[in-house]
Amino acid sequence: MTQMTQMTLQTIFYFLANNMIQLETYKGIKSRHTCPACNAKGVFVRYQNERGEYISFDVGRCNRESKCGYHYKPKEFFADNPTFQKSVKVRAKKSEQIKTQIRAEKPKSFDSIAPEHLKATLGNYEQNAFVQFLFDLFPDCSDEIQAVLKMYFVGTYQDYTCFPQLDRLNRICKAKLIRFNRATGKRLKGEFDTSSLVRKLKLKEDFQYKQIFFGEHLLSKFPNKPVAIVEAEKTAIIASLCFPEFVWLSCNSKTWLKADRLGRLGQRQIILYPDADGFNLWQGIASEARTQGLTIKVSSLIETHATDEQKESGFDLADYLINQQIEINQFNTFVDRYNAKLKTVLDDKSLMRDFETILDERISIIEIEGNLSRIEAETIATAPENIRRVVLKL
Repeated sequence: MTQMTQMTLQTIFYFLANNMIQLETYKGIKSRHTCPACNAKGVFVRYQNERGEYISFDVGRCNRESKCGYHYKPKEFFADNPTFQKSVKVRAKKSEQIKTQIRAEKPKSFDSIAPEHLKATLGNYEQNAFVQFLFDLFPDCSDEIQAVLKMYFVGTYQDYTCFPQLDRLNRICKAKLIRFNRATGKRLKGEFDTSSLVRKLKLKEDFQYKQIFFGEHLLSKFPNKPVAIVEAEKTAIIASLCFPEFVWLSCNSKTWLKADRLGRLGQRQIILYPDADGFNLWQGIASEARTQGLTIKVSSLIETHATDEQKESGFDLADYLINQQIEINQFNTFVDRYNAKLKTVLDDKSLMRDFETILDERISIIEIEGNLSRIEAETIATAPENIRRVVLKL
């Protein structure tokens, strides 16, 4: 083995030995800390390297897996803090001794919104166009809607809907404000269609934002659920009502989604639901993410069902689900109207006689025009769809 090869191996082994990251070994109650998510004492285990240095105070796992489930892995921390770098400087002296210096940069700081500002937006849903649209779209799901709004901390500010971004420590990194059309659920287009709580409240002129996924705080709450990612916050809310078995996240913009940002999701199953105009872009991002060991796939639902015109207009999963729900509502309305009319007919002897007369006439017409037997004509005339037509005309 050459001198250079020996030096290289020594360097690698030295680096690995001093940078092996693992959960802190139990050494008494002092080695168990307060969980940054649920605030329970003595249940949080931090990650540390071989020298006993913590990665960060919030990087670790809560032992209350069923009640809390918080687990912030080093890989996720490094993805969230790309400026946190480790550099190795190696110098070989004549004695072939190797000195390795590891320098860790401090994670980039960011500002967070005080909880009282977010708390002030919670409620006032009767003035919230988007929330009222949800109640109209899902007329029988009031409790479910309230639960989802609470889960995502969706709020109201003036005539805006507030979509806050909370990280896994429930720090409020950003609060986006969007104005909606109550009748259609679509975002209003105009000069003041979007804003932010920071800008509206004039909290800080040089506010340092930290962009994260909308809904990211739910990753700790539901550690075992697969993750579904969409572009818009509105879509995440609607999809979570339709498919609560997923943790729905919004990336705010199709170009913000990157493979390294997906890395913070860890070893979960991930499915991407791109808008109609972003399918190819997200396919490429997913391919790159797979090379990093992530389990991820891209749904072709919108790509398959959207027309060319819809693709040009940015048709997305929310549009698809809204259209589906409108059809369901129309059918339910028809069923309710039919059932009400049927009850009226059954309760009214005069209408019942009219029904029997009309039905008998139809049987005779079918029998003659179709050259059928009486039994064959009765079978056709009493088919459910034909009975409905007779009832609704009375």
